[in-house]
Amino acid sequence: MGGVDKLAVIGAGKWGKYLVRNFSELLGQSNVTVCDSNQERLEEVKRDYQEIDTAGRCDEIIEDRSIPAVVISTPGTTHFELTKRALGAGKHVLVERPLAKKVSNAVKLLKLAREKDSTLMVDHLLEYHSAVEVLDEKIESGELGDIYYVHGQRLDLEDLETEEDILWSLGSQEVSLMLYLINKEPKEVTADGGRYLEREKGREDAVFLTVEFEDGVKAHSHLSWLDPHKTRRMTVVGSKKMATFDDMESRNKLWIFDKGAEESGEGGFNVRYGDVYIPNISLEEPMKKMCRHFLHSFENGTEPRSDGKDGLNVLKVLDAARRSLKNGGKPTIVMNVEAG
Repeated sequence: MGGVDKLAVIGAGKWGKYLVRNFSELLGQSNVTVCDSNQERLEEVKRDYQEIDTAGRCDEIIEDRSIPAVVISTPGTTHFELTKRALGAGKHVLVERPLAKKVSNAVKLLKLAREKDSTLMVDHLLEYHSAVEVLDEKIESGELGDIYYVHGQRLDLEDLETEEDILWSLGSQEVSLMLYLINKEPKEVTADGGRYLEREKGREDAVFLTVEFEDGVKAHSHLSWLDPHKTRRMTVVGSKKMATFDDMESRNKLWIFDKGAEESGEGGFNVRYGDVYIPNISLEEPMKKMCRHFLHSFENGTEPRSDGKDGLNVLKVLDAARRSLKNGGKPTIVMNVEAG
C-alpha cells in the first residue's frame, strides 16, 4: 500500500487479533505496531508475528509521529477518550463500534476529525459484507420494490457479554445494518427487554427493538444472549420481492423470493408465489474489505462508507432505544443532532 508508513492497533483482545491479522496481511508485519497493557497478549502477538512492533502504553502510539493511523479495539467505555486523543494528534482513526457512549461525545469527535482533516471510520462490519452489498444493490435498483419493513434476529447463547449490555454490542451491528439497507431517516424507537443474568448490573440480556423511519418504513430486531440458536439473519420485505440475508449459512447467504401480495381488483388480495433464487456471490472476508477500505480512504482523502456520521447515526438510535427501555418501552424520538 503506497503512502502508508505505519499503522497501530490499540487493543489485542478477541476482536483486535483479527484486525492485527488483516492489517499485517495488507501492509506487512513490519508496518504494524500493536499496543496492549496486557503483557501476555503482546507476547502472544510476538509469537504469531515476529516482525510486528509492540508497545505497552497507548501514549507511545499517540505521540509517535511516524504512525499516521490508529485502529482502536478496546472496551467501548474507552472509545471516546482514545479516539479524541488520536484525532487530536492528527491521526486517522478506525474505531470499534460504538463510536462513543454519548451522542454529544460522538458529535465532538466528528468536529475534531473535520478540524484535523483526519479520516474517522467506525467498524460497522456488516456494511462490508459481500452479500449485504448485493442486497443493498437490489434494494437501490428497485428490484424489491418499495420497502415495507425489515426484520432481524441476532441471537446467541455462547458468548455472554460481560462489559456491555446487548444494545451496545449486538445492537450496534444490527442498527448499522438497518440504517445501511433502509437508507432513510430514523424518527422513533421503541425498545423493550429483560434483565435475567445481569439484574444487579442493570443490563438487558434480551431486547426487542423497533425503529420507525420516514415514509412509515419500520425495522424490527430481536437481540438476545439467551437463545438456543445462534442466529444472524435479516429479512427485507418489499412490494415486489423479499430477501433474506443469513450470515450463518456457510455459502448461500442471500436468498431472493419472488413472492408478494397484490390487490385483486375486487377489494381483496392475491398472494403471488414465484421463484426463489440465490445470487452467486464471491465472498471475501468482511473485515479484510473493511480494513482495505480504511487504508484507501485516508490515502485518497475520501470519506469511508462507515464514517463518523454513520457512527453518530447509529448512536442516536441506540440512545433512543436506551431511553425507551428506561421508560418502560415507550416510543422515543430520535435526537435531531448533526455535527454541524
